[in-house]
Amino acid sequence: MVGPRLLVITGTSGVGKSTLTAKLASSLGFGKVVATDTVREVLRTQLAQSEEPALHRSSFESVGGTAVEDWYETVGVLEEGVSAVIERALGKGGDVLVEGVHIIPGSGLMDSWRESGGFATGVVLYVTSEDRHRGMIANRERHNGKKVDHYLGNLDRIREIQEEMVVSGARSEWLLIDPTKESDAIRIISNSLN
Repeated sequence: MVGPRLLVITGTSGVGKSTLTAKLASSLGFGKVVATDTVREVLRTQLAQSEEPALHRSSFESVGGTAVEDWYETVGVLEEGVSAVIERALGKGGDVLVEGVHIIPGSGLMDSWRESGGFATGVVLYVTSEDRHRGMIANRERHNGKKVDHYLGNLDRIREIQEEMVVSGARSEWLLIDPTKESDAIRIISNSLN
C-alpha cells in the first residue's frame, strides 16, 4: 500500500499557483485541496483586525519592515492553521495538496509527513522575468477583492519575497519551477511524489 501524499505549492502573487494546483489536483488525483487564503479567511472571522493586523492585509503590504519581514509576519499568523489542516489529513491517512503564499519552504512540514510513512514534496513556483511576472499579474482578474493595480504597485516587494522563497526552497531541497519556462511541471512534480 502506498502512503498518503502531501504536496505543498508556494510562490508569490501572480506566478500561477492556482492554475497549476487545479491541473495537479486533477491529473494526480488529489481530492483534498486547501488554499492558505481559505485558512486566512476563516481566521479573519474569528480575529478582528485590531487583534491580528497581519491577518487582514496582503502578504506583500508594507507595515514598516522589509518586504520579507512583513511577509514572515503574515505567514506566522497562519502557521498554526495551515499545520492543523496538514496534521488532520495525516491523521486520517489521506492525501492533501496545500497551496498559497503563506508557506515558508522548509518549515518542517515535509519531515513529519515522511516520518509517518507518507510521500511529501514541496514546490516553489517563481517567474524569472520581471516583465513576464508583471504581465501575468496584469492578466489576472480581481483577486481577494483587490484590483490588479494593488499587486502591480507592489511588484518590487512581491519579487523580494519571491527571492527569499527561492533561496529557502533551494536550501530545503524543494522543487524550484518557473512555469513560464518549464512545460512539464506536472510530470516533474508527480515523479517527486514516488
